[in-house]
Amino acid sequence: MLIFQRLPPRWMRCWPLPPYNDALKNCADGGSELIAIKNAKREALIDALHLWALYVLLTANGNEAVAISSGFQVAKKPAPAPPLTKPEAPILLSGINPGELLVKGKKVAGSVSYVHQYATDGMMAKDNWLGLPCSKSSCVISGLTIGEKYNCRIVAIGRKDQVAYSDIVSRVAA
Repeated sequence: MLIFQRLPPRWMRCWPLPPYNDALKNCADGGSELIAIKNAKREALIDALHLWALYVLLTANGNEAVAISSGFQVAKKPAPAPPLTKPEAPILLSGINPGELLVKGKKVAGSVSYVHQYATDGMMAKDNWLGLPCSKSSCVISGLTIGEKYNCRIVAIGRKDQVAYSDIVSRVAA
């Protein structure tokens, strides 16, 4: 099935590809004037391709077979993102410096970033978590009060606003 069953539009009768090919060959030896001519022919070719793409889009009217018969490639239809799995509960270790906690978690398939959340028991009662964005599943939380118990969890962030929370684990900051 051909897309151009009717007479093509007027602009296709003066297709700019041959003049561009000629200009491309002519400017091989150099010369600023020939290069300027080649660049002008190139812009005309790009404009014609844009017009042709619009013509194909309107003629196809959503029919994929008609669009493919024009020689253009059809974009893939977007697939839904696979659901994120729940991150495993992190392992909390004392950091190198006082007032630090090392939060170690495993990577979650499909996640693009992580937020390491932490809160004291008093903050958790108000659902007031502090978060530390990170590109990795492990992170060091610093500036904690020594001797205070902290609850931590990892939030995996996926594509298209997907979010998954790990279980909450606790440790006293040393």
